[in-house]
Amino acid sequence: MKFITKKPIIQNKMKERIQIDGVWYVRETEPEEEIILNDLTQVLNIIYENDDYSWEASRIFKDDGETFYEGFDIEFTDKRKTPWKTEHWDSMKWLKGVLEDDRHSMKLAKEAMDDNGIKHLKAFLKYLKEKVWF
Repeated sequence: MKFITKKPIIQNKMKERIQIDGVWYVRETEPEEEIILNDLTQVLNIIYENDDYSWEASRIFKDDGETFYEGFDIEFTDKRKTPWKTEHWDSMKWLKGVLEDDRHSMKLAKEAMDDNGIKHLKAFLKYLKEKVWF
């Protein structure tokens, strides 16, 4: 009588191999391509909102990651009606004009929001000025 002992099959190892015409091969997989993120833009955002409006001010960092480019952008959202209306403001002259009650700047601001919204915008701009955003 002849005894044959079999080695236990290790399931994980078998998944990595394939048999073709009686010959075992190691299954190869394509290596995942490493993605290098070279062109990232870092920003600093400050958001202020109330029930009617939202203002998100954004400053872009220079490549050194410590200093900022001149100026900033405000994404304004009017939430009084649906769908909400969104605008981007990047004119530093206009933003300073709103803060200083410039007649032309105030006329444009009144096209976007009511008097209460303008009061809140001016308070937000004053805060940004105190933080040396402009």
